[in-house]
Amino acid sequence: MSKAASTNVVHPTLQHKVFINFRGEELRGNFISYLINALKAEGIYPYIDNEEPLGEDLSVFFKRIKESSIAIAVISSLYSNSQWCLNELAEIKECVAEGKLVVLPVFYKVSVDTVRRQTSTFGENLNRLVGTDDNKGTKWRTALTYVTKKKGVSVHQKR
Repeated sequence: MSKAASTNVVHPTLQHKVFINFRGEELRGNFISYLINALKAEGIYPYIDNEEPLGEDLSVFFKRIKESSIAIAVISSLYSNSQWCLNELAEIKECVAEGKLVVLPVFYKVSVDTVRRQTSTFGENLNRLVGTDDNKGTKWRTALTYVTKKKGVSVHQKR
């Protein structure tokens, strides 16, 4: 069944058409809560990671990315500390490149240039996480650079 045909089978409010990729410990209780409430007010029910039961296989998150139409990648100062965020972003990049997904990058209190060049603390954290694994490093750096070339939103003030 095609993706377009399958959207008629399930009630739209029960589907997660928007996947939110973010660093949980930094943003879950503030910006992400605000974003989720704003989307729900517009009738958009985003998918976030706390909707899966504890102990769930992590591959379910990649499945949710593939089932989505839009991904919102909220990149923050601690984002580059998370192997999981970076793996999700690499998957998002692949889906966008295949024409199966649209990504909206949100640069939350980190500049687009810092993410693109992977400098400052953001770059140091990324380098530490990559270590000597060139394959992961290349995949993650490519995904980060890729999203900086997409039209996105920068948020620099407290709301």
